[in-house]
Amino acid sequence: MAMLAGCQRQGSDEEASSSASSQPAVVIAQVRTDRMAIDPGKSESVAVKFNLSAPSDVTLSVHDGRNRVVFEREVKALGAGDRQITWDGRDHKGRIVPPEAYSYVLTARSAKGSSSHDLTDLTGGQRIEARDVRWDAEAGLIRYYLDKPARVNLRLGIEDGPYLRTVVDWVPRPAGEHAEQWDGKDASGVLDLAGNPALRPVVSAYTLPDNTLFVGAPPRTVQFVAEKDTLALRQGKSEAPKQIANRAQQPLDTRGDVQASLVPVGDFKQDKQGRWVVSGLVPFRVDVADADRERVVQRRFEAVYYVDGVFTYENELGYLPMTWKWDSSKFNPGEHFVTLNIRGYEGNFGAATVKVLVERADVAPESGERAKGK
Repeated sequence: MAMLAGCQRQGSDEEASSSASSQPAVVIAQVRTDRMAIDPGKSESVAVKFNLSAPSDVTLSVHDGRNRVVFEREVKALGAGDRQITWDGRDHKGRIVPPEAYSYVLTARSAKGSSSHDLTDLTGGQRIEARDVRWDAEAGLIRYYLDKPARVNLRLGIEDGPYLRTVVDWVPRPAGEHAEQWDGKDASGVLDLAGNPALRPVVSAYTLPDNTLFVGAPPRTVQFVAEKDTLALRQGKSEAPKQIANRAQQPLDTRGDVQASLVPVGDFKQDKQGRWVVSGLVPFRVDVADADRERVVQRRFEAVYYVDGVFTYENELGYLPMTWKWDSSKFNPGEHFVTLNIRGYEGNFGAATVKVLVERADVAPESGERAKGK
């Protein structure tokens, strides 16, 4: 890894009162790691290397994407010169941390003061474009290329139509070529999209800080050490003015997309193919998973509806649960698919799709299960 310049923080009253041009009591320089990724299951570890200007006690701390410290190691009385501290991908209780991206901080303390090397707030968080994004139908993979390590959100939708599924949701990926597996289904498992010529994968990516370490296999979901098993919040976290379109500023544990639901309400039944048999005015109950509801409502959202991939209606005053009434008499008899998109004002999305069989109002529906949610 290339040599990284650090952020030196002064830690004593004497240092704080000195002129701006003075050096801190301890200078941490030439900070680098011998690798960027480790697999603790294979007994791999990373060495964080650095140069000290004066003898000091040095602490290496490692924190996750929530800025929760999961590991600390202090080494007393390190002499001036080139030094290193290792980390084996385990938390402070000796357990392997979940596969994820972590960041490290060095803090040096001497009798004259202290300094820290922390790039978390100085680097990363920049939106980048993924290159060569494409669906490889033969391999069942969505391929793309990243110029820099980043957190990635990969969504699928129909060109000029609805968003239909999130494949990976703000997971960390190193620079280089990537291939994400996808089964060809939408979020509800109703539609087979693999052969749809209008299918479009969309990758959003924000760069990771330069002090990032990857642990374990590339995760499919964001993962954390349980908060009760962490040590503290990282010190020195900066609070930049919030930009609503900057997803990197959202807390990582609430940044992801949501699980939406769309269910016909009333005396409707399902046929043997699982299609809701409907006619006339069809009320649909719109909601999200219990774990997502408070976040969605607080951040505000709009509900957008599509029939057969074509925009049909939009409700900009979102509340949950809510009911949308669809007039199926305006559509030809036969099979249709109705899609809900939850669009949060801060970029959180949700999708749900149901298949329906529209019949004329004077035709009795087939036998089957009654609609739930009545």
